[in-house]
Amino acid sequence: MATVVREHCAQILKVDPARVTGDALLREDLEADSLDLAELHVALEEKWGPLPRETLTDVRSVGDVIAKARVLLGGSV
Repeated sequence: MATVVREHCAQILKVDPARVTGDALLREDLEADSLDLAELHVALEEKWGPLPRETLTDVRSVGDVIAKARVLLGGSV
C-alpha cells in the first residue's frame, strides 16, 4: 500500500521518487496543490475503488495519506 501511494505521488507531482518519503509534506516539500491532491484521490480510487470525498482534505504528509488509506481500506491492500 505504501509503495503504491508513494509511486502515485511521485508520478502525479512529477518529483523524484526518492523525495517521496513518509515524512515529506505534500504542499511544502513536494509542492502539491489542490488539483494535485484531487488527481491523487482519483488515482487511489482507480486502484482501490471508491473513497470518501474528504479522504485527502486533512492530510499533510505522504505518511498521512498512507495511514488514511490503511484506515479506510482496513489494511487489506
